[in-house]
Amino acid sequence: MEPDTRENLYRIGTVSSLTGISIERLRAWERRYNLSPAHKSGKTRYYSRAQLERLRLIKHLIDLGQPISSLASLNTEQLKARIEDQAPDINRLEVVHKPTVGIAGANLLMLENQMTDQNPRLEVVQRWANLDTLFSEGVVGTPPQILILQLPVLSTQPIDFIKENYPNSKIVTVYQFATEHVISDLTRAGLPALRWPITWSELEHIAISELGLSSRTNAVLPRRYSDDELIAIAATVDDGTNCPQYLIEAINQLNAFTLFVGDTAQAADRPIVYERLQNDASQARTQLEQALEHLINEQAQR
Repeated sequence: MEPDTRENLYRIGTVSSLTGISIERLRAWERRYNLSPAHKSGKTRYYSRAQLERLRLIKHLIDLGQPISSLASLNTEQLKARIEDQAPDINRLEVVHKPTVGIAGANLLMLENQMTDQNPRLEVVQRWANLDTLFSEGVVGTPPQILILQLPVLSTQPIDFIKENYPNSKIVTVYQFATEHVISDLTRAGLPALRWPITWSELEHIAISELGLSSRTNAVLPRRYSDDELIAIAATVDDGTNCPQYLIEAINQLNAFTLFVGDTAQAADRPIVYERLQNDASQARTQLEQALEHLINEQAQR
């Protein structure tokens, strides 16, 4: 492989961190749905930028409740079209506490202006046309909880400046071009780096998850892992503490409880109460599934 070609490829661990899809699930999709990486070198898998974008769209649709079996054969344009069709359903997430946000970048400002949701989940308190304006004018008053920065070329220097001057603000970057080295550095630092184009709904979800804010759902959230996948993870992931196994047991318990409450709601005198309980149980399971993904990715990067 030529050196310049390799720079445009991403290792499976980096792809997992950028998309939120576990390494085990990427490998399972390769086996079951032929979602193969662009290149393999020994046991190392490399994905192209186009594949990274496609996987990000697939993950977004799965989070909206669509099964991988209906998505694996779709190309990037078809996936984007399906996301647009799903737009009304994205609004099912109701934030209890709206995070305050500052956005820097012309594309982000235009994206905000195009938003038609009458119940936005972010409170945008400050705006800057670009990073230079942010650096020169600074933040007025209390810094927002999260700063979303548009960087044409992803670099750690402006991010380091923001971290030094606004240490209490979370940072999310949206980039157009980047090297795997810089993306890996940000991933290890726990800073989200999202490739443009991106939807406003995706930014909302990232901001909410970054701040760990309380939210409620009006529907049962889909599972991230099947029973077979949980069994496989329990057998292969071991850090010497038994935490992965205990976490999987808790997820299994919440899976069973969610089904139980759903059946109870059909026979209960107050079905709405139990439907809400089922929705909340599925959200609790989703939080544990996210924790399991972080644990898997952490071990894979060692």
